[in-house]
Amino acid sequence: MMIIDRARMWWNTIYSHMSGKERGFLLFFGSVLFVAVLLGITGYIQHHSTYLPKEGGTYTEGVVGQPRYINPILASSSDADSDIARLVYSSLFKLDSNLTLQNDLAESYELSKDNKTYTVRIKRNVLWSDGKPLTADDVVFTIQSIQSSQYASPLASSFQGVQVQKVDDYTVSFNLQQTTYAPFLSNLTVGIAPKHVWENIPPKSVGLAEQELKPVGSGPYKFQELVTKKKTGETTSITLTRNTSYYGKRPFINTVIFVFFNTHDEAVAALTSGKINGIGYLPVSLLTTIQHRPTLQIHKLLLPQYFALFFNASKNPALGDAGVRAALALATDRTAIIQDALQGEAEFMGTPIPSGTFDFSDIKNPVFDIQKAQQNLDDAGWKLNPQDGTRSKDGKQLHVTITTTDWPEYIKTAELIQRQWKQAGVQVDITNASTGTIQQTVVAPRDYEILLYGENLAADPDPYSFWHSTQIKSPGLNLSLLQDKDTDTYLEQARKATDTSQRREALHAFVQRFLDINPAIILYRPHYLFVAKNNVQGIGVENGALPSDRFNDIEHWYVETKRVWNK
Repeated sequence: MMIIDRARMWWNTIYSHMSGKERGFLLFFGSVLFVAVLLGITGYIQHHSTYLPKEGGTYTEGVVGQPRYINPILASSSDADSDIARLVYSSLFKLDSNLTLQNDLAESYELSKDNKTYTVRIKRNVLWSDGKPLTADDVVFTIQSIQSSQYASPLASSFQGVQVQKVDDYTVSFNLQQTTYAPFLSNLTVGIAPKHVWENIPPKSVGLAEQELKPVGSGPYKFQELVTKKKTGETTSITLTRNTSYYGKRPFINTVIFVFFNTHDEAVAALTSGKINGIGYLPVSLLTTIQHRPTLQIHKLLLPQYFALFFNASKNPALGDAGVRAALALATDRTAIIQDALQGEAEFMGTPIPSGTFDFSDIKNPVFDIQKAQQNLDDAGWKLNPQDGTRSKDGKQLHVTITTTDWPEYIKTAELIQRQWKQAGVQVDITNASTGTIQQTVVAPRDYEILLYGENLAADPDPYSFWHSTQIKSPGLNLSLLQDKDTDTYLEQARKATDTSQRREALHAFVQRFLDINPAIILYRPHYLFVAKNNVQGIGVENGALPSDRFNDIEHWYVETKRVWNK
């Protein structure tokens, strides 16, 4: 203490004899020295250490809609259900960021010599979130429930003609009794439900069961809490917490909360006000609301999905004219539609097989050529009236109606097509139906002339359900009511071919035939947009089969960090 006191006295004596100017210089150089030392220390720490993800924190995501069936047997009909189910349940196989199948619950599998029986061995020591073991009984129960007409599962067609059997406690066999089916394993990405939870609940009572909204699963997260409105009973939020007994890589984020909204506008408002960390789906119409906010990051997921114009000649005979269909295809400017109606948030697509799955680079994409479209119509006998710009044949005007959903981007797409086709002399009316009713009132009864609508393929695309003649009636998805023997043959060959080159050859022939006869006009492959705050790091998935596949790398997401010294 004596040394310190003497030093202080010495400093006070010197300082008292300094002029004001000298004191100013001393203060200035002292401040510079302090800042230099501070920057040096900071630079040293930054150069010799790294920020790494740390366990902990909460991610809160806004979802539009209400959860109903958080059960893999029924969840696929709703994005709200599918999102939660993806985190709560595990599946035999899962997709990586390149849409390649990887083992999940499956340890390995074998395919029989006749290519009809898949034998899957399940990982041992996997536990349900209630502590009970997951076994082959759970897998058999899940698939047989999907197949049961009592459940009316939207996945039933994927397992039609499949016999599932327990071989032993950790081995299951799937026998394709009628024919080989090359993409079958991609069907086994469905979540597995616990038999001991559901076996005593009658299928007709499933929708009322408490277990639907308080699920027991084997995934990276488990159910923790459900919050509802007292007056209406609506679910306001569901909280999941990290499953500490999960067999795979444990996620960093400790808690995931799904908050439910009635509209996307409400969800965006909650995001911009800081009440939530992200939104599960952002419509293109709301993109400008948040795209310039520095605290938010827009992520894009490319799905095996496309939007198209499906022709129904039974409602308008003019669409049965191959020359008319070819002309309409030529008169469609996809690039303008993507830029104007979708703000650039889509990929050009002109064929019914998404790019990247097979190499069809030798097939030329459709082109926009209004002069050639006009010539095609002339050649087909549809003569132009130069006074009003319309075309007629045998006294009937070339007039079509496009039906679509009431979403702004789809209505705008229809309006752009209306203007494009008018240049070729085709008159177009537009009608729309709400997203909640269009399936029942328009799509299922095939009550449209031209339908602007989207179709979702699997990760391993099988176009059979969308274009084979047996799929004309609902629940089939042949929305153009296409009946073409060549197309049927190619699709059947592609389904049966387990050799990749043979399958590619069959699908190549199908795509070429499609472009020759134009049963529909494939327009674009939209980006699935979702948003998260900048502090939500590690999001890396760019490709998926379903919107819920954005969680395929959830184990890499993090909101907390720690600084670690470099070795």
